[in-house]
Amino acid sequence: MNLPTPITIQPPTITRSTGEVRAQKPITLSELDVTLIDNLKRKRCEARIRPCPYPLVLWSGVAYDEAGEYTQADVEERILELLGPDIKARLEGLFQPPQRTVC
Repeated sequence: MNLPTPITIQPPTITRSTGEVRAQKPITLSELDVTLIDNLKRKRCEARIRPCPYPLVLWSGVAYDEAGEYTQADVEERILELLGPDIKARLEGLFQPPQRTVC
């Protein structure tokens, strides 16, 4: 999936058990390497975007049902919609664990 313009993302630093903090090298992307995971039982569709460790949830619950039989174009449109105008910041956010809500 091609990006409108190349972007450079900065993965977060890594702290080793010794306390040493290491910066990771920036990553420049001109396209997204996306793996789609569609779980009918859980009513959830997510995109795994390499090299980000956490997924981008495209549809879940009622929205999953409403999405129905989506196409590749639908998926790409939804990814760009969720990434928003600041694609760099949103991709860097996928290096952090998602926030869990407590009921």
